[in-house]
Amino acid sequence: MVTIMIVEFSEIRHLIPMYIFNEYGQLTGNFVYGDKIICEKSAGRLKIWLNREAFDAQDPDRLICDYDENTLRGLR
Repeated sequence: MVTIMIVEFSEIRHLIPMYIFNEYGQLTGNFVYGDKIICEKSAGRLKIWLNREAFDAQDPDRLICDYDENTLRGLR
């Protein structure tokens, strides 16, 4: 059983380079709003979704990034 936990973007913001959001927006044409981002922790992964609708649909086109949590935190 995989447990999914939603975390506040403010908790992980310092771990994500801000250029990721700019590049995502430029490549997709989607506007990224910090107050609408959904962050999902599951099975050692940290996924950042564009908004609640993208998260609910698990739409890969609106997945901003997907990182291994340990690598992201530099814990290897």
